Order: sequence, then structure tokens, then C-alpha cells
Amino acid sequence: AEAPPHQPSQKQASSTGDDLIPTHPCLTKKVIPHNFSMKSIRTASHQGRSYNVNLWDDGTYCKLREMMLNTEGFSLHPRTTLVHSPDDADIIVWVSTRGMWEREVPPPNNYSNVVLLDYADGCTLHQSLGQVKHLVGHFKRSFVNRIDGVFKHNCTTDQSVLPFAYSGVQAFINHKINSYKQRKYDVTNMLRNGPSITDKRRKIIVKYTKSFVQKHSLKDGTYFIGNLGSQGANSGFDNRYFEVLANSKIIVTANPAGWEGDFRLWEALLSGALVFVDRMAILDWMPHSFQHKKHLIMYDPMNQTEFENLLEYYVENEAEAEAIGLRGYDHTLAHHMAEDRVSYILNNIESKLKL
Repeated sequence: AEAPPHQPSQKQASSTGDDLIPTHPCLTKKVIPHNFSMKSIRTASHQGRSYNVNLWDDGTYCKLREMMLNTEGFSLHPRTTLVHSPDDADIIVWVSTRGMWEREVPPPNNYSNVVLLDYADGCTLHQSLGQVKHLVGHFKRSFVNRIDGVFKHNCTTDQSVLPFAYSGVQAFINHKINSYKQRKYDVTNMLRNGPSITDKRRKIIVKYTKSFVQKHSLKDGTYFIGNLGSQGANSGFDNRYFEVLANSKIIVTANPAGWEGDFRLWEALLSGALVFVDRMAILDWMPHSFQHKKHLIMYDPMNQTEFENLLEYYVENEAEAEAIGLRGYDHTLAHHMAEDRVSYILNNIESKLKL
């Protein structure tokens, strides 16, 4: 499907309080870093009706990477074409991170077939949900409640709210997969860690990794523990971060303590490294789930002994680590790219569309 640059009509949304000067980052429109000359990596055709899709401009812009993900997905999917105006669309997709939810302008009720993609952290449902009359799909990225990194319960029992996950995008792909023997770092952990970081569980995972390095006397230059990739989802790319990913054999990452889902997991998977991630539910709810010890390694974030034993095994068994890492890379490319999330959306809303 072809797509124009994402330039929604300025008539779509107007912030309330026009006398306020929009100096907040969420009120400053950003350029989506997207290459529209890229082609779909899918070989199989998708059967079914095609749809014109408008990515709704709600007047807030703290969602650079989320917009990049959806621009790519709806641009490249063979059954969808992005259109400038919501008046020309069969489906209106509202991408929200609720960075400034009180300034978001929902799609008005003269538009049918609205899909809400709620990428906000935490368990609460969107505060403006009741204003959207013709909602045919409600997808929530942060779908579970966790306490200190441990699953407690789903955020809602409302079956109309469906779990959703981030995905890989083409900008994350490491196209030059080196063998592990050519990679510099046996173990890498780039989770944010420092006095200003409040996520205690991620800080503990950094401590676990440092403890492993010390106990096994890994030489300087054979591991990387540092704060890279910390510019946030609303920023561009940290080139040094991706260089380290591409030169790592094993990458340790972890979800936030209170919820599931970040871009780090997908960036790591598309590096070709063996990914260690704390146990999470959302991967089982997406089509073509990831399997422990087949595509990646899932560890118990409360069990340091298990974590270090797993890390020791795969550091010592490099060929096995490499095989799992490459299977995870291939599995992500085959089933967990932006286009695949569009397929998941369409499969769940098509019976409800009014055209």
C-alpha cells in the first residue's frame, strides 16, 4: 500500500484554550522519521478488502515512536492506505499516549469506525473514552498490573478492551548480522540506572548483571553495562545504542516494574543477539507467541540465582545462544513487525465495521 507523508489536516483538532502558548513538548508537532520508499518485507499476500486509514491528529505529539510504528504499519500493509483527511478514510486510528490527555481532541462522532490504540503506561483506561461514540476497536498496550516486576492481574475485565504490544519497525533491523565470534560483548545491559531513575526492579536487574560480571571475572571490553538508549520514545535514535546492540551476544533487558511493554525488547530482538527479558504475559496474547529457550530467554526478576545460572549457561554455550538469538530475530521479522500489528487490528475489527 502506498502512503503520503503524514500531514493530517490542521482542521482535525484544535486545542482548547487557544490563548495558551504551546511550549510544552507534547504540543509541538514532530517529523516522523519514516522512509516511505521502504517496501514490505512480507512475501505472502493478505486476502480481503482494502481500507483507507487516517491517523487522527488529536493535537498532541508526545508519541513520536508510536506514530512511526503505525505510519510504517498502515503504509506497508497490503490492505491499508494512509490518507491525509479523515473524510476520505474508512477507518480512523487514534494513537494516544496520554502525554497530555486533557489537551487531546478525540475524533468527533460524525466519523464511524474509530480505533483507539492506547499506548499509555499504567492500568487506567483513557479518560476521554466516553466521548467516542463509534468505537470499533479498543487496544491497550499496558494491559497488566505488575508490582515490583511481578504480574498481579489484568488491568480490565472488559472484553472489548484488547491487549496490544509494541513491535519491531524497519528502522530497528540490524541488516548486518555478524557471527557471535565477531561480536565484542558477551553480555550487555543498557537499562537506565542512576539516582534519578525510580524503577527499582530495573535497577535490581542491572545489579544482577554487575554481580554476574564480577563473579565470573569478565574482562573489561567483553561486557557493556551503561546507560544508553535513554532518550525516550519521544526522541530520535541513539546511534551508539544501536552499535552496542549489534555487537552484543547476549542482551539483558527488563520491563518497567509496574507494567509491560517497551521498545527496548524489540530493538534487542532485531539485533540478532540472544535476548534475556523478565517474564511477561503480553507476548503470549499476540499471534505467534515467543517461546522460552526457543526465541529468547525469560527469567524470574525476583530470582537472582536463576538469572545468573541462565546467564552463565549461555555465556559458556555460545553456539546455543547464537541459535536462539537468530531464531528470535527471524521470528520477530516474520510475525512481530508493524505490519503484523495492523493484521491483528484488522482481524479484531472487521466484523464491526460499518462501510
